[in-house]
Amino acid sequence: MPSNTPPQQSLLVRTWNLLSSTLGRSASQPLSSAALIASAMEKSGSKVSLPADAATGLEHLVGALNESADLHPFGRYYVSELLVGLLSNHLKLLTYQAAHPEVINAPVSRPLIILGLPRSGTSFLFNLLACDPEHRYLSNWETTVSQMPPRQATAREHDPRRRTGRFLMAFQRYLAPQLEHIHEFYLDGPEECTPILMQSFATQALAGMFNVPGYSTWLDHVDHRPTYLHHRGALQVLQATYPAKRWLLKSPDHLAALDCLLDTYPDACLVHLHRDPVQSVASWASLNAAFRGICASRIDNTELGQQVLQRLATDMDAYLAARRRRPEHGVLDIPYKRLIADPMGSVSAIYGHFGLEFGGSARSQLSDFLAKDREKPRSHRYTPEDFGLSGESIRERFADYMSTFDLGPGKPASSG
Repeated sequence: MPSNTPPQQSLLVRTWNLLSSTLGRSASQPLSSAALIASAMEKSGSKVSLPADAATGLEHLVGALNESADLHPFGRYYVSELLVGLLSNHLKLLTYQAAHPEVINAPVSRPLIILGLPRSGTSFLFNLLACDPEHRYLSNWETTVSQMPPRQATAREHDPRRRTGRFLMAFQRYLAPQLEHIHEFYLDGPEECTPILMQSFATQALAGMFNVPGYSTWLDHVDHRPTYLHHRGALQVLQATYPAKRWLLKSPDHLAALDCLLDTYPDACLVHLHRDPVQSVASWASLNAAFRGICASRIDNTELGQQVLQRLATDMDAYLAARRRRPEHGVLDIPYKRLIADPMGSVSAIYGHFGLEFGGSARSQLSDFLAKDREKPRSHRYTPEDFGLSGESIRERFADYMSTFDLGPGKPASSG
């Protein structure tokens, strides 16, 4: 793969950019955080102010987008709509919480949270655990459309947000069809926490989706506590409409914020999946190349590879430091190879470790899922060399992580 790759653009994107150029609009004005906030306040109808921490994150992100993202005209429109949507949802949540204090006083008890680098088996485990009807997980339409309850009580399958979510998923598939071969998206979930975390503008997901190295540098020292308080508030609003016995959650972003995650959910049940990070870095670079292709005029794959490597490794360094500070909070560590070799046994071990009941309904649905999953085609192909990296350079950067958990080619992860 060449270092500089022209993104594959849909007919809509090519036409949009051509018309913009013809009309003399190719050199657009820089994005403005103030204008984005004003648009979000109008869209949401909210009178509350955006919290200072989120405003700061937005300012750093917008500054980096203007500096280095190389957005084409459609990309600028797409990013503006994305950011206004995130802001609007954040403001709506604040307004709703202020009007319903009983909602934010409700507990979020013992959430089961999956940790791990991308492509380390976390999505597979997420789907396995989601088979348990006792688990409440996020749906795609809850995270991307809105966390606000429908005006009239309704069953989940008739929720109006679900129709909007179906359209947004189809539009994303049209803009970047290759995403479907890299990461599975389910309309009804289970969906990662990432879209909700993005509403506070302090997440590595945004650093991957766009070429914003200045923003990524800012993330190295950001305080994630406000982000996780907002995350908890979103769960509280969501569970008021569709109650939760136990939340099942996952996001690669959780690694960078272990202290804040545990401060927010002190009784959380944490499961960490471990795998040689070579697969994680290459896969994450491939996913973000697809996202960048929606908005950017060009993609430098070598630059992207270095950005992904440093971002994921820096987050892992923060995670390791936090675990060493908090040895009293036991994390169940599971090797990827063990999960793949014995999915049912691995899930049973999780239930046993945390004293949860692994009922017959959960076992039956999990068996059905495994039978169907074995028949799925796997077509995603990528290598570190596609992004100017090598297995050796990745393992060298993750040396502390790999030695801590006895990882490496042919080595299992420890189960401590």
